Amino acid sequence: MRRIKLLAAPLALLLTCNTGAFAQDDVIFKALKDEMDRSMSSLKIKGHEAPYFIAYSVKEKDVVRIAASFGAVSSKNIDRDRDLNVELRVGDYDLDNTRFSDGGFLGALLGGRMSRGEDITIDDDYKVLRQAVWSETDDAYKGAIEKLEAKKAFLQQNTVKDRPADFTKEPAVVSIDTPVKVQCDAEKWSTVTRQLSGVFKDYPKVDQSLVMFGLDTLNRWFINSEGTKTFSGRPEYVIISTASAKADDGTTICDAEVFVGRTEEELPTQAEMEKKLREMATRLTEAIATPLIEDYNGPILFEGEASGEFFSQTIGQNFGNPVEPLGGGFSAMMGSSNPLKEKVGQRVLPSFLSVIDDPAATDYKGTKLFGGMKIDHEGVKPQKLTLIDKGILKTFCSTRTPSRYVKQSNGHARYGNASTTNLFVTSETTTSKDEMYKKLRELGKQEGLKYVIVVKRVQNLFTAALDPKSIFMGMMGSMRKRSGFTLLPASLVYKVDVETGNETIARLTPFDGVGLNTMRDIVAVGDDPAAYPVILPTVSQGDALSIVTPSVLVKELDTQKSDKNMEKGPIIPNPYFEAKGMAPSSPASDSAKEKTDSHEKKHSPAK
Repeated sequence: MRRIKLLAAPLALLLTCNTGAFAQDDVIFKALKDEMDRSMSSLKIKGHEAPYFIAYSVKEKDVVRIAASFGAVSSKNIDRDRDLNVELRVGDYDLDNTRFSDGGFLGALLGGRMSRGEDITIDDDYKVLRQAVWSETDDAYKGAIEKLEAKKAFLQQNTVKDRPADFTKEPAVVSIDTPVKVQCDAEKWSTVTRQLSGVFKDYPKVDQSLVMFGLDTLNRWFINSEGTKTFSGRPEYVIISTASAKADDGTTICDAEVFVGRTEEELPTQAEMEKKLREMATRLTEAIATPLIEDYNGPILFEGEASGEFFSQTIGQNFGNPVEPLGGGFSAMMGSSNPLKEKVGQRVLPSFLSVIDDPAATDYKGTKLFGGMKIDHEGVKPQKLTLIDKGILKTFCSTRTPSRYVKQSNGHARYGNASTTNLFVTSETTTSKDEMYKKLRELGKQEGLKYVIVVKRVQNLFTAALDPKSIFMGMMGSMRKRSGFTLLPASLVYKVDVETGNETIARLTPFDGVGLNTMRDIVAVGDDPAAYPVILPTVSQGDALSIVTPSVLVKELDTQKSDKNMEKGPIIPNPYFEAKGMAPSSPASDSAKEKTDSHEKKHSPAK
């Protein structure tokens, strides 16, 4: 009898419960649970269906943002807020009010999946919290009924082949972590940010620069009507420095340094960060004095951090399950934009390459990884995935919203979307740096080129904000490739003489998109895999990811012709540098020139 009772108990996977008292007494959980129980039993409009599923999530964010430029703090924001998201479904698991787009703005963002998010009180006041949950649930229910009726009408008038179910069934989970509270010394970080931004006062050619300090302390409550109850907390420190310089021909080069840590101790020291920023400013100063290479077509070697951005911006950003909303409008168009969408079971990389997503990984060769999750944002335990196996695309990261390609959740929901966690690009065969350079030059000779390209840094979305045109040009390039990927412009480029192997710094016009054929024709990868942080554009959510990649040699990649309409530089010089008498031949510039002159000897590969 005892065994029978145990088997009949509610299905619940207890992952952790080290703060049971907190979960039991917490006023937010109580307000969510009480209103959810009432809504599931009583919320119904005559003639319409009652909800079959409700989920609530509350995010509490303590945010510190300090920005400085040119040695002065430009903004400081210390804030706490809470927001509530209500996910309410009417119908059943096979057909409900979600995954239908009527072309509206909300549908464009979420495909009709969630109702809305709303700021709520930061006080632990049960009555006020309960009132907010009630109000948002009422709005969500009314909207869900309208959406379901519109969806049913659409299906009566249209034939939809291979329509997946709208929601997956998952076991209930209880996972309770310890709440996170971080005391931030805002004055200390104001000083650090100000001093770091002052580095650029030594580099007259750097025309734009910004240093931003961010601390996000995120606590998240989640509960659903199936019995799942989770709480997670994590802090994240991020320091991002962006800078740009304009060449005489009007083209802009942008670069960035990113430092991430879960604690202050995980960040580099101020001296180490200052060293990195000076190196970045020197790179920019060097680069704008070099010739511009345009309309290049040939092999390119992406080394170090550039390889991380290469894989992250191409395949890495397209591993989300391609959910296609029914209906029309912008949302439906966006649902069909993934270049990997119909490639499951097909080769998308060379047979020697595989890509693995590992949510449980915490470090790689001593480098901290940031993408791990113990439980995803829908209360599903994340699975380790082999996304690409020996070049063949096997699956996607998925949420509880199925697609034609993945029918079940594998625990990769993050802020309403399917997301990678810690991404590993692995290879059965690797090549030394000298051999990579040798292959690069051989490919150049075969194409009749006088020089080939090595890219050591690639812009991200933060650097590109200093030059928005670069984002647009990259997007246009990917559209021209038809089902291509967008790769932002290179920040640090060297051209290598195919005969002598001499390597000199250069500039390169934006990439003309990256096609699937480019990815399939990767020639080789290095024996130098390393971990790099990937900062999402939604950095305020407090979630960095990680990617582990080796250097990569691409057989053929195109760049665009230079833009003939470039904005001119300032008419008169920066008054600070003019007062300091820092002309183009300033010590900082002279130092850059010396480094450029000596670069061939220092960095030429072995012949």
